[in-house]
Amino acid sequence: MRKLQFYIMCLLTVSSLPSFGQTKAEIIKEIRQLYGEAKEKVAQNGKNGKSPKDMRIVLNRVEDEDIPLYDMDQLDFYYEQYPSESGVATQPPYFIVENWSNHGHLRYREVLLNPKSHQVIFCYTRGETDAGFVVESRCYYNAQGQCIEEKTNTPNSWYSPKSEKETAEAYLKIFEMATNHGSSNQPNANMPKKGTVPKAERLRYIRALYAQAKNQSTTNDKKEMSDDLHITIHDLGDDQPPRTIETKIYFDKDGIYFINNHSTSMQYDAYCEYLFEPKTQNLIFSYTRATEEGQTYEWRYYYNENGDCIETKTNSQENADEGVADKHRAKDYQSFYQKVCDKLGS
Repeated sequence: MRKLQFYIMCLLTVSSLPSFGQTKAEIIKEIRQLYGEAKEKVAQNGKNGKSPKDMRIVLNRVEDEDIPLYDMDQLDFYYEQYPSESGVATQPPYFIVENWSNHGHLRYREVLLNPKSHQVIFCYTRGETDAGFVVESRCYYNAQGQCIEEKTNTPNSWYSPKSEKETAEAYLKIFEMATNHGSSNQPNANMPKKGTVPKAERLRYIRALYAQAKNQSTTNDKKEMSDDLHITIHDLGDDQPPRTIETKIYFDKDGIYFINNHSTSMQYDAYCEYLFEPKTQNLIFSYTRATEEGQTYEWRYYYNENGDCIETKTNSQENADEGVADKHRAKDYQSFYQKVCDKLGS
């Protein structure tokens, strides 16, 4: 009897696997059906009275100041959100689109994910050189992540099923980092303390650097060839009205020098700024303005060379946290920026 029960349980377990018993042709047919459904869902995103749910990441980089070489990479993520007990649950993307260009070289990529398991099941890539040479690649994957079909227009393909899957999974990591703030990369409290300048001198230095960063970021916005990372998210806020989050990360040869973030919905408006010291890349100033139910609150935090808050200015009656949360968010943005730069444009 026990053997019979064990045999039945094995049958039930195996039959629940999505690709068990399917032929390659059946799996590819199912992927194509899911692809059509995903494309239709993307086309309807933000229409018929429904709030859009998407994220766009754009990385602009000037590769050479003397020779006009410009690198632009754009990633679009499409995903679902559902109300939950803790607010809103964000699902991994079901479709990803990439557009990359660099001095006449172009790349277009699509990634399809299984809407239930969130595994990569299809990748399409089209690359074109400035001389007009075109390479196309299509890779189909089964439920175990194995490529079961690869179609290319040339044997000298620049892409492989393995590299395409690795790229897609790296983009999923970028999405996860952008939608789930609070990484483990937080300031190390055990770092040795540095010598600090007097408070008044430090505040003058921060204010001068802030004015310089604001001018530099404004000038960058007006340039045809800029250096910035722009993230736009359309989703639902914690109270579930449609929300838009715009984040701009400004950088130069020394790294990030300024970040601003603007979050808006029908119920509130929040704006944040983060200023970084060019040489150390440490956060030295943060500002937050939040408006809710007609009330506007502001917080300003100034930090010394060790990352300790030396000045807090706020009109809020709540106890200030000395900029601890802002330091954590700044670290998250730095980690996100590094991850994007390591992957995009490569």
